[in-house]
Amino acid sequence: MTQLINALAERGLLPLGAFLLAMLLLANELGYRVGRWRAAARLETVESNMGMLTTGMLGLLAFTLGLTISIAESRYEARRDLVVTEANAIGTAWLRAGLVRGGEGPEIRRELEDYTRLRLDYTRAGPDPEAEAALNAATNAAQASIWTLAQAAALRDPSPLMAGLVASLNETFDAASSQRFAYESRAPAHIQWLLLIGSLLSVGAIGVQLGLGPQRHLVLSVLLMAMWTGGMLLITDLNRPRQGNIRVDPAPLVWALQGFAGSAPTPPPKP
Repeated sequence: MTQLINALAERGLLPLGAFLLAMLLLANELGYRVGRWRAAARLETVESNMGMLTTGMLGLLAFTLGLTISIAESRYEARRDLVVTEANAIGTAWLRAGLVRGGEGPEIRRELEDYTRLRLDYTRAGPDPEAEAALNAATNAAQASIWTLAQAAALRDPSPLMAGLVASLNETFDAASSQRFAYESRAPAHIQWLLLIGSLLSVGAIGVQLGLGPQRHLVLSVLLMAMWTGGMLLITDLNRPRQGNIRVDPAPLVWALQGFAGSAPTPPPKP
């Protein structure tokens, strides 16, 4: 089942949504058939405690849905905030590198500009594990190169200014590690399975209750299950940072690159 859901999710939200909606409709239909059978056999009536039990199941299911959406949304917000944090840290390091004496300062600035483009590619990367691994390796190599330059400048001129640059570079590298961890974080799989199983049981109980009554309310039942499917698709989209439609906006990194270009010194006029 897990492989089937993952395969459908890879194809897009529409196939996955159709599959989930079909499962909910099937569970509701089976519940309705059971309800009609029990009503025909006079084993149970609509005035029984079935309504109270169904309401309790729906309440617990709504709590599970809200909890899962909250977890997935918090992961998305973490990725979104870390883009701003990383862009600010890179910008601060770039400004401080401009005050470094000697040839290391301009070189660190150039390295940081290339590093920003690399982090922008990482944020925009799609669902390709090999490409993501290559970007992580390139990030590690760029960090090592920048740190080598900063280390040489700090050993040559151990000043408070260099201490500030080193602190900014540390924040920049830490932000990259935090961003990588945030992209790897997901809502726990067992909570998603609990939500799916609880949804099938709840809509089945609704079908039983409707089967015991005089009317089925088919349109309202389908609308309820369609809305419930939408909630589960929202969780799936938030939980897939590389494949989903709700992606992190890399605008802060773009703005940082634009700031580097705008702050570049004007070349002297030709004689």
